[in-house]
Amino acid sequence: MRSSIIRHVKNFAGFTLLELLITLVILSIVLGGGVPMLIDLVKSSRLKGSVNDTYALLQYARSDALRKGEDRYVVWDQNGDKWCAAVAINADCNCLSEDCSIDGVLRQINSDDYSGVTLVASGMGSTRFDGLRGLAGGGNGTVRYQLLDGGTTEAEVRVVVSVLGRVHYCKETGSVGDYPECE
Repeated sequence: MRSSIIRHVKNFAGFTLLELLITLVILSIVLGGGVPMLIDLVKSSRLKGSVNDTYALLQYARSDALRKGEDRYVVWDQNGDKWCAAVAINADCNCLSEDCSIDGVLRQINSDDYSGVTLVASGMGSTRFDGLRGLAGGGNGTVRYQLLDGGTTEAEVRVVVSVLGRVHYCKETGSVGDYPECE
């Protein structure tokens, strides 16, 4: 009885070389296709994060201006690859080198959190939301976030602030998120 159990266990003790090779081939095919997709997913997530956080920052600045009855500014600063946007009480604050907090609370986004995402601000040194109506004055316009690959734009999403203070976003190029197409 004992010898038949040992013989039975010896027959099923491991994998054959053929089974191991087939498993390795299947694994290499899955990883070979999966890694590039994972890298694209991470890059796309960074772009979506920067756009969504910018949208939230602008909405917060507008609602805070209306709530407090005081003007609020979203300042945009850029130095080479480094960029930032922050809610401030004046347009002079440089969020790359200064603390732009209001009442000890810092509302800011910066390029360190979104590596590989480039900011292209057109017409936006700062955006002022007035405390009476929430209208955008001064630097209302468009901010573009881009993913670059070897100097070519892989994907681009715009965040637009209208004169009325309304904020919306749209996709210019690439297949990132379910943003509406820009007109």
